[in-house]
Amino acid sequence: MSEVKVKICGLTSLADARAAAEAGADFLGFVFAAGPRRLDPAAARGFWADLPRDVRKVAVFRDQTIGEVEKVLALVRPDCLQFHGAETPGFCRLFELPVIRALPARVPADLALAGAFADVAELFLVDLPKGDAGALAAEVARAAARLPRPALLAGGLTPESVGAFVREFRPFGVDVARGVESAPGVKDHALVRDFVRNAKAAAAGA
Repeated sequence: MSEVKVKICGLTSLADARAAAEAGADFLGFVFAAGPRRLDPAAARGFWADLPRDVRKVAVFRDQTIGEVEKVLALVRPDCLQFHGAETPGFCRLFELPVIRALPARVPADLALAGAFADVAELFLVDLPKGDAGALAAEVARAAARLPRPALLAGGLTPESVGAFVREFRPFGVDVARGVESAPGVKDHALVRDFVRNAKAAAAGA
């Protein structure tokens, strides 16, 4: 199996971002939408220039206006944008940056939305069903392998579960936020290291 990509999302500090990069993460996610992991754009500007340069920085939005996105981009310059809401393909093209399109998937049929973004998105992010929907989540994860672009899979992953998940589904990549935190938006550096190590070891067959 080829190497699995790892995205650590919901980062709110330079220390956490550096720890994720040092652990071997491939993407650093910063949420500028409302929620417990929201990063104030002015705060992001204060440390953005000091972020590791060899890891892709992702700015995450959900149902924000053009103006709101542009205000963030006036302060920081991410490597790509991730959209989680009802944004259209035309909206996603406006900012002339690579796009990760999130696809909340309760059932495999929900992934049909990907067709409209096949020429817009560089990657998809598939939010798998959570809770007791183990069999359904597995069905969605397998369906994600047939999307027109590679997909990062997310949804309840932890350092303890990610290895078996990667071995079973062989995803292009995995995404985690809550599973490596000590509090919303505060990363536990040991958990981050374990998550990245276990994901990549599983992909390598270790």
